[in-house]
This record gives sequence, C-alpha cells and structure tokens, in this order.
Amino acid sequence: MLASIFLNLLLMSFPFCCYFIYLVYSKVISEKEKILFLDLALLTSFYLGVRFGDFRGYLSFMITIPLFISMYKKRDISSIILIILTSFFLYELSGISIYFFAIKYFVIFILLKLIRIKTVNLYFLCEILFIIFINVFSLKSNMNIVYLFLYIIIYYIVLSMVANISDRFGNVSNAYETLQKITKEKKLYESLFKITHEIKNPLAVCKGYLDMFDINNEAKANKYINIINQEIDRTLLLLKDFSSACKLDINTSCMDINMLLMDVCDEAALLMRTNKFRYDVSEDEIYIEGDYNRLKQVFINILKNAKESLNKNGKVSLWTELQKEYFIIYIKDNGKGISKEDLEKIGTAFYTTKKNGTGLGVCFSREIVEKHGGKLEYTSSNNGTIAKVTLPLNKPSN
Repeated sequence: MLASIFLNLLLMSFPFCCYFIYLVYSKVISEKEKILFLDLALLTSFYLGVRFGDFRGYLSFMITIPLFISMYKKRDISSIILIILTSFFLYELSGISIYFFAIKYFVIFILLKLIRIKTVNLYFLCEILFIIFINVFSLKSNMNIVYLFLYIIIYYIVLSMVANISDRFGNVSNAYETLQKITKEKKLYESLFKITHEIKNPLAVCKGYLDMFDINNEAKANKYINIINQEIDRTLLLLKDFSSACKLDINTSCMDINMLLMDVCDEAALLMRTNKFRYDVSEDEIYIEGDYNRLKQVFINILKNAKESLNKNGKVSLWTELQKEYFIIYIKDNGKGISKEDLEKIGTAFYTTKKNGTGLGVCFSREIVEKHGGKLEYTSSNNGTIAKVTLPLNKPSN
C-alpha cells in the first residue's frame, strides 16, 4: 500500500515539478502565464493519474490530489473542471452514483468559499465524513476498521504534505521573483553610480577652463569654449547611458588614436596643475576603429586615478608603443602603489579603496576597452602603478 502511494505521488507530482522549474528558470513570466501553466499542470497530473496510476480500494483518494491543489490554490475554473472529471472517474471506479461525488465536491468547493477554515482540515473532514457515510450505510460492503483507521491517518498526512510542498514551491517562486527584481534594481543603481562617477571628470574640466577663462584674450577664449563644448557633449552622452539603464553603446568609426591622446593630454595637464605630467605621443597618424568619446572617458579616468595616488612630489607619465597588430598606451604614476589583494579585485563593480569612491571607474573603463576588442591591465609595486591599454589597429590602414 505504501509503495503504491509513493509511486502514485511520484507520477502525479511530475507536472508540478515541471511547473516549478519553469517558474524558477523563466526570465519573464506574467501572472496570467503563471495561472495558465498551473491549470495545465493540474489537468496533466490528473490525466497521468488516470492513465498510469493505481487507485484500487483505499488508494482511490489519491486521484483527488489535483482537485485538492486547485481548491487549495483557489483556482475556481480548474476546480470545477476537475470536480466533473474526478466524479466521472470515481463513478467508474466504485460504481457509486456520479451525482454523489459531484455533490460532495461542489459542497466542499462552496464551503471553502464561505467558511474561513484551513483548506486541508475542511477538505479532510468532508472526505472522512463521506467515507464513514459509505461504510456505515453499506454503500460499500467491505468495511475493515483497521484499514479504515490507517487510511484516515495516511490521507491526512498526504494532504498536509501536498499543501506544505505547494506552499514551499510558492515561497521559492516568490523569492526568486524578488531576487530578479533586486537584480534589475541593482543594474539600475549600478548605471546610476557609473554616470555619477564618470560625469565628475568632464564637469571638473569645464570648471577648470571656466576658472581660467579670460574674455579679453580672444584666442584662449575660443580654444576654451571648444573644449568646454566637447566636455558638455561627453556629459550628455553619459546621461544617455543612464536612460538606457546600463546598456553601453559603442559607436565606432575610423579615428586617429594619437589625435585623441593629444586631446586627452591637454586636459590632463589642466587636471594636474600642481603635479608634473609628462607625455610622449607621436604626431604620426595611427588609425583604429574606436568611439572617440568613450575612449576619452577611459584615459581621463585612468589619469585622474593616477593623479589621486600621487604624493606632493609625484608625477604621471604617458607613452605609447606600436606593435604589429596593436597600439598600446601606458600610463604610469610613482604613487604609493596597489596591494596584491586590491590589485586582484580592481575592476570589480563597487570595489574601491577610496573614501568617497563608487568602485565603478575602472569597471566602466574596462568594459569600454573590451567592447573595442582591447584590454585594460594594471601592474603595481611600491614604486607606483602602470595602467596598460591595448587596442587593436585598424587592419585596412595597416
């Protein structure tokens, strides 16, 4: 008997396991879709039970498990359908009037709507009263008190177990949904932190040039206005990133990387007024497929980090190296360096050693470089840190 109960439970629980797995691993699922697949699981469970299950004698109660779950989950339409199907099956199995079964389950269905009582207890009580009625009034002749008592205990255990598992499935599913929402919110916050961090750089440049702005010096004023316009455009591009919630768009075109580096070095010289900044950038035209504004973000961010690591007499150097298929930019500072533990974690989102840092500058920069098919690597010692940016050359120009 126990073996048959276990096999029947295994058979009829299979659709619900599939339903649960679908809920957990489906990335997008609406409430209507949940209800649809739950109803499908209920009907499939009933079909498998009827087609392959063993419900002879006292085991007949197990075919009502899908009906019990539908009532427990308050699925009205599927409950009515299963009441009709279950009544037909039990009628054919026992020979007792189909109306008897239909009335019994409709009474349970209505009572669950009207009375605030635990579904398991009410359903179990109604079923037991029905069994006693059958045996006492000899609607079923073979009455065995021992088997009847054992049946009642097993029946309540099975119903309680089914209800408990159903609740746990629901809790896990809800927890997973909550996790998905938290993940989406985290991506939104990450996008916000990226924009907040990166927007500081162009604003700092604008402020620096505005402080040096001299309306009486027309040549310098025109030069500063062009630079300020470029930085405002870059700021607007960063704000566009925020609106796309962490989607990083890279619009590449054929560009002269040395021209970009000269532009970056001019701005870096302003950012590091009180510190020495040396650079060696060739005037040769070296072409790559790149996004000018994005790569500018990267180099300004690296130089800004290098500046912040310097002591009073520190300095930053920038130089380049041309290889067969790659163009490499080195940015070195002679600051305090990065520990081995921090170096392993550098570039991890939200990881920072700065007091007011967000931990997204290097992460964002590395993402941009990788989308260009390149690499951003850091090496460090007590004598300072070197950032190495490797970018692929434009092959047709090569």
